[in-house]
Amino acid sequence: MERPHLKLPPWAKSLSARLLVLTVSFVMLAEIFVFAPSVARFRIDWLKAHLDSGYLAALALEATPDQMIPDDLEKELLSNAGIEAVILRREDRKLLLQRDDMPAKVDKDVNVTDFSIPMALMEGLSTLSQTGDRMLRVVGMPSMAPDFEIEILVHEESLTEAMRNFGWRVFGLSLMISFFTAGLVYFALNRLMVRPMRTLTRDMIRFRENPQDKSSVITPGLRDDEIGVARQELAIMQQDLQAMLNQRRRLAALGTAATKISHDLRNALATSMLMTEQLAKSEDDEVRAVVPRLLSSMERAVYISEQTLSFARETPPPRDLARFTLIELIEEIRDQILLQKSEPLLDGAVGENPDGKMPCTARIEIDLPDNVMLEADYDMLFRAFSNLIRNPLEAGADLVSITHSITNGLEELGESDEPRSFIEVSISDNGPGLPEKAIKNLFVPFAGSGRVGGTGLGLAIARELISTHHGDLRLVATGPDGAVFLVKLPFIA
Repeated sequence: MERPHLKLPPWAKSLSARLLVLTVSFVMLAEIFVFAPSVARFRIDWLKAHLDSGYLAALALEATPDQMIPDDLEKELLSNAGIEAVILRREDRKLLLQRDDMPAKVDKDVNVTDFSIPMALMEGLSTLSQTGDRMLRVVGMPSMAPDFEIEILVHEESLTEAMRNFGWRVFGLSLMISFFTAGLVYFALNRLMVRPMRTLTRDMIRFRENPQDKSSVITPGLRDDEIGVARQELAIMQQDLQAMLNQRRRLAALGTAATKISHDLRNALATSMLMTEQLAKSEDDEVRAVVPRLLSSMERAVYISEQTLSFARETPPPRDLARFTLIELIEEIRDQILLQKSEPLLDGAVGENPDGKMPCTARIEIDLPDNVMLEADYDMLFRAFSNLIRNPLEAGADLVSITHSITNGLEELGESDEPRSFIEVSISDNGPGLPEKAIKNLFVPFAGSGRVGGTGLGLAIARELISTHHGDLRLVATGPDGAVFLVKLPFIA
């Protein structure tokens, strides 16, 4: 199935645009918490300023000899102060200035000396949202004469208008600061993070379009931060992926070739086996002695060809499930190996010649329960355990011990929620152990062979077959005293 061609998103949907919007939004959100206290403080300062203006107007009245001034001058003083009336209280007298002869009706009293932050915030927001005009009586002490109390009457509409003008100035300044800050943050983060991420994404898309092109591998760069480490790790991953793809391509080509070779080889061997059967009827003892060796070589050629073809498949072969006990499987493998001829058959098991001249010296000791029932493909597991038991005998071991341990209902099998029981089969030997090269490439096809002439497919195929049955194969230990492999398989409890 063809995958869609991916492209980088347009700028409006990119990380850059989202970063810019988020930065402006966060700065404006911070400015909201600054705006309310600023407006509340402006209201208090505005009222105090008008108290001072009213005090100055009252001083003009007090400076006259008879404390009387013309009505026009009185109205001008109050108009310049922006108030309707002012009352200055002395110890022995009270001075009054007002625009009209009739005193104005007071709608709200405000005492600027009684100050608290919550009250100032609520009063400020109330004044800012006021739609009508109220007459405020403001009581406080002017800054120029803190010992005297003064009262003024002022229209709240003037205060509301002044606060709104101040609010718009604060909003405009906040907006400028937000965009300026957002611009700095945006360009900094865009250069440090967004642009490298876009470059990284573009390189990943290019690699995805043609993963086998070596020029599409990401260049790590000199950065040592998280993005630099990500580029380095991605470059290593792409290199490993290319190596894996090249290997799978070779395996695919090998599988195709093996299919043709196997077909042609079977035809050639069919003729060879007919000729061999004729040789078996020869009266010459030396000729008859050669026949088993010829058959062994032919069977080995067919086995290697089929083994290579089987591993080259992209998916494991379908399983033919059956129920059988584990011990009968292992005992049949042991009997087959020990009954082999003295020369290597297939993978080279050591056995006894029909004439009894070369008795088998190898021992395969089995310690398995007779009630462990498996539901698996008999031939697949036969092939997997055969490889594991034959390999140490071919490497020079003369003793292979097969032991077990059981875990009951502690693990889950695949995607099923049903707990299963597992048996762990330990296969140990007294051989020379595995060479270092084989350990590093233990389950890597064509690279993990521990003997000269080996294909390195035995363990790789064994692991794949066991994994097909939801099991596991791993090397537990190896050294000059031998090696220990562990096979883990689910069984029917």
